[in-house]
Amino acid sequence: MVNGIRIRCWKYQTTHGNQTLRQSLMNSCNPALMQLGKRIGAPTLYKYYEAFGLFDKTGIATSGEANSYFWDLDKVGNIELATMSFGQRFRITPIQLITAIASVANEGVLVQPRIVKEIQNSDTGAVVAVDSTQVRQVISKETASKLMDMLESVVTDGTGGNGRVKGYSVAGKTGTSEPDSTNKDGMYVASFVGISPVENSEVVVLVTLYDPKGKEGHQGGTIAAPVVSQILSEVLPYLGIPSDDLSSEEGNTNAITTTTLVDVRNKTVAEAKKILENAGFTCIISENDTSVLVTDQTPKPGTPLINGATVNLYSANNEARISQEVPNLKGMSYAQARNALKAKNLNIHVSGSGVVLFQDPMAGTSVEEGTVINVTLQQQIQDAH
Repeated sequence: MVNGIRIRCWKYQTTHGNQTLRQSLMNSCNPALMQLGKRIGAPTLYKYYEAFGLFDKTGIATSGEANSYFWDLDKVGNIELATMSFGQRFRITPIQLITAIASVANEGVLVQPRIVKEIQNSDTGAVVAVDSTQVRQVISKETASKLMDMLESVVTDGTGGNGRVKGYSVAGKTGTSEPDSTNKDGMYVASFVGISPVENSEVVVLVTLYDPKGKEGHQGGTIAAPVVSQILSEVLPYLGIPSDDLSSEEGNTNAITTTTLVDVRNKTVAEAKKILENAGFTCIISENDTSVLVTDQTPKPGTPLINGATVNLYSANNEARISQEVPNLKGMSYAQARNALKAKNLNIHVSGSGVVLFQDPMAGTSVEEGTVINVTLQQQIQDAH
């Protein structure tokens, strides 16, 4: 209830219960995002809206670009804060939205959109490049990586399942905006944005459907996500982007490349973080003083890890270990198992292809964050008909 008004989740028949931020995004849960918006507050939200370029025209080289509509900050009350926390009661253009989302795929850097990459003179063959322009660093590279990982979960396990593309990893987010009761011309707006591949992203596609009609309904995950999936399934191969079988249940995980974890003990926290992040790992340490020395690390040095693996660091000031319960991975694809473990700051080592048949340690075991879970995949056997 907000000011006596009940604002429901789209899934109001049953509740989602307690959720992590990852789960809130996967479930596209309005109440969870409302709570987050309340904790962040309107001034900070507006700071990031501005940083992501949502208050200004993008400056794309075309005439007639429209701008967004937001309340003045001093007019944002509890209801306005609640509704805009999950993306309603303000208006932005598709080019503003996809530019902001592309900054997440671009390691947190906002780039001014351009229509063409280069202009070639058909008579002389001379080529004039249209250079891209970086506007600002909106969020850190580390934050962008974490958000991309969560958005991949939206597609593998959440409301964006219809945005999957066989053979490619996809991160995405659904959007469904209901009509504004104060606007007689109000209508549903359904959308889905897909980013692929998740690592070293090359393509971002946004499909927005205004006032959708038909028996399929008006949910972005239902009617817009399949369109994005179809577009990506044709565009990615056309651009020569190699298939990433790691996101497919039929993929051969022998193609997974690993990097040996180096020893960062006795280095400063700042040095250790730089080394690990340059190697493609996610570094976790509860230590504000970056000049102190790392005393231990999990996993241990010499462990082979996939890109994006989690490495927990400890110092003399903070040696507390956090334990996690190993989830049940049986029957999951590689991508699903990897994301389920990633959500608990656990790592994966995989062999075989198909879906999870065995795991070690077993489900329910309590292990330290950063621990590597060994997973064996096997192709599903289809019953004869």
